[in-house]
Amino acid sequence: RVLFRSPAFLEIIEETIGSNIEKDRFFRVSSSREEVSSILRDALKQGRCASSWEELPSGEGIGASWNLLWTWSRPKLDYDSLVIFQKINHFRNVKGLTRKDLLKKNLQRFCTCASHEAHKGKQLKNVSKLMPLTYVLPQEYNAFVAAFLAMQKIAGNKSSNFWILKPVGLSRGRGISLINNIEDISYADPIVTQKYLLNPLLFLGYKFDLRLYILVTSFNPLEAFIYKQGFGRFGTQKFSVNPESIHDERIHLTNSSIQQQYWDDLDPRHPVVLAGANGGGNKVTLSWLFEKLKVQGFDTRKMWIRISDLCLKTLLCVEDDIPHQPNAFEVFGFDVIFDEQLSPWLIEVNSSPSLARETDLDTRIKEDLIYDTVILVNPPAFNRVALFDICQRRCSQQCRDRNGKNLRKHISEKDQLENDLREILTNKLPRKYGELPRADLKGSYERLAPGTPSFERMKKAHSSYLDTLT
Repeated sequence: RVLFRSPAFLEIIEETIGSNIEKDRFFRVSSSREEVSSILRDALKQGRCASSWEELPSGEGIGASWNLLWTWSRPKLDYDSLVIFQKINHFRNVKGLTRKDLLKKNLQRFCTCASHEAHKGKQLKNVSKLMPLTYVLPQEYNAFVAAFLAMQKIAGNKSSNFWILKPVGLSRGRGISLINNIEDISYADPIVTQKYLLNPLLFLGYKFDLRLYILVTSFNPLEAFIYKQGFGRFGTQKFSVNPESIHDERIHLTNSSIQQQYWDDLDPRHPVVLAGANGGGNKVTLSWLFEKLKVQGFDTRKMWIRISDLCLKTLLCVEDDIPHQPNAFEVFGFDVIFDEQLSPWLIEVNSSPSLARETDLDTRIKEDLIYDTVILVNPPAFNRVALFDICQRRCSQQCRDRNGKNLRKHISEKDQLENDLREILTNKLPRKYGELPRADLKGSYERLAPGTPSFERMKKAHSSYLDTLT
């Protein structure tokens, strides 16, 4: 694990980024997307970050000496070559969470656990209501046809038997369509088809869903936080299940990338217009929306608990397939919708949720999100001079060991390692797994796991089921 290759390396760093190389924290952005690099730079100019973070210059042969690496997609580097206190904003092997077909498979597996535990009276008995009825085509085409015809029989006609089709590998609403006739299904690549929610919770007559942000700082074991601010995303026309409206994306789809072309035509009584500074595009702040729902008599505290539990259950569904990666953290975009009975349903999970600042609302919420994320993850500063000296000493020690010239050690390897880490990290050790962040470091994040009653209850029931398989 080589970070510095030669003494000249330190001279290059000092000449390039200044003399305070022992304590400064440096970030690097690796993305061709301007919205990613610009928002990170702007967010880290705020508050306490302004005096503690600098961008690491490109080139000069110092590219590996960052404290924080932020990329749009997972970077092509060897995670095992990093020192423990360097942080990257992506985990490996998370497709089981963020790819629609694999997520469905993992949810189905977890629901099997739920059904098993339900018969034993465990606490997971209601977990199977996570996602609307979903099929992956072409693999599950026959099962889908059977379900489609059964639903059509229940409805009495095909006009109100709505299903939504989504390409497996696309995001931002690309390729989405609605059907109520099985003959309208066509696809060249794998898709998922979901029963369309005909009874969504409406606000002022408009359909909406929620964009929630979940920060995961560890898988296996799981540590996760939910951001208390986010977006309510609205259709730009009032909701209708009239069969003639089935192809009207203004009614049925809430993705900002789809609704953007209709922003200028909003009705003066549309929620976004009424929200004033708390609205923009086709979105409002989560806090404004919940405040208005509370005024209408909804128990928003209970709604928030149900949302949190849904997100936590989803993470538990995939945790077994994601290895522990101490250098990684990630912010996922969870899309959730409520039905009229106030049951939350998971629509999908997004890796690299959009950081585009298309409105003033985007700028405020997303910059705060990035700032709070960096503050909570808190990649530690490290003394680069001490790290170089210690690496050099340890390399020399290994050479002596190989040549049989090792002198008698006066300190155990464990104690020496602890002393070295304290010197490198200037006696400021990183937060341990499960340790609550300081109040001034949490920002608008709220912990989901570990240590919460919901997590402990779900984990115990899930582990009980897994024990029966071994």
